[in-house]
Amino acid sequence: MQIGEKRKLAEIQSGNVHEVVVRYALNGLDLSVFGLDDDRQLRDDRFFVFFNQLSSPADAVQLTLTPGEARFRLDLDRLPAEISRLIFTATHDDQPVAAATALTWTLAGEQFDPRAGLRQERAVMIAELYRLKGEWRVNAVGQGFDGGLKALLEYFGGEAEEETPATAAVPSPSPVAPIAPEPAPVSLTLPQTAPTGPVSLKKAQSVDLNKAAGTVLSRVTLGLGWDPAQRGASIDLDAGCLVFDDRKKHIDSVWFVHLSGMYGHVVHSGDNLTGEGGGDDEQIRVNLAALPPQAHWLVLCINSFSGQNFSTVQNAFCRLVDDVTGKEIARYDLGSAGKATAMLMVKLERAGGGWVMTALGEPAKGMTVRAMVRPALALL
Repeated sequence: MQIGEKRKLAEIQSGNVHEVVVRYALNGLDLSVFGLDDDRQLRDDRFFVFFNQLSSPADAVQLTLTPGEARFRLDLDRLPAEISRLIFTATHDDQPVAAATALTWTLAGEQFDPRAGLRQERAVMIAELYRLKGEWRVNAVGQGFDGGLKALLEYFGGEAEEETPATAAVPSPSPVAPIAPEPAPVSLTLPQTAPTGPVSLKKAQSVDLNKAAGTVLSRVTLGLGWDPAQRGASIDLDAGCLVFDDRKKHIDSVWFVHLSGMYGHVVHSGDNLTGEGGGDDEQIRVNLAALPPQAHWLVLCINSFSGQNFSTVQNAFCRLVDDVTGKEIARYDLGSAGKATAMLMVKLERAGGGWVMTALGEPAKGMTVRAMVRPALALL
């Protein structure tokens, strides 16, 4: 197939179950598919299938990844009526997709190589399946975006600027020497011995983390845990961390789509889809000593990716652990949050050479961290 060529799917392969195979040769290339409506909008994040979410509801779209290959199994009969378009994409964090020495999209023997129309784009729509007048068709797209993932999300209706996950929200580090850690506060401001247990926060309560830890904190883990309220239920909650500067400008987001931010000093552990097991279900590790000075606030939030409200969740908590000693410093246990689908849990604020943690416990709406920027700003 050539760029811009359109074919009826039935002419290529009969039936409603199909397999698309993308083979590539470029380390770090991510292959995904977006399930969109007639207006090319991503109305339901569950139909964004990628490396951290390998299937959509009802297994209408399933992704299998092996080195150099992505296989998408499509059962078109299982797609809801509002999903009328499946767009296959390739993205890379820092290299143009055209740098791939091989990139082919194949469906039942029909093959398409989009590289001929690409230059320096880091996000590319390879091809799409779309429904027109009740009939599925195939389109060889081969269109790229200079802005990378952000431009791609904007094109599909994602929020621009503040609410778009920032693959490149923070400028790349310059080749000069790294930013030195801030000087430690005077030791006399700390207690002689550390508290015997963690500070149990109540809503709106704050704690000086250095004093609570009995030492100057350098590396910490923000842990999130929860349990399904009904046995056998699957509740997919997601931890996210929003970063703001001292002027309250959103400068980065770390979540299951963007696992590392702030030059690698804020790192997500990866997506937990069920909340099964004890302890933390998801974690975000923060190197406080190495954070650049523009990072003034960190806001930790929880989103219900499946859209279920918090009445279906039990034992939701957020805690902060000193990575050096392994000691739990502070904890906030969330009570009933009712029909909210998101929660702003805690904020960390840079203050006096250290950090202060405040329990928020503010309900919100939204299935991903993109929807949390404006509610978080209202609390800073």
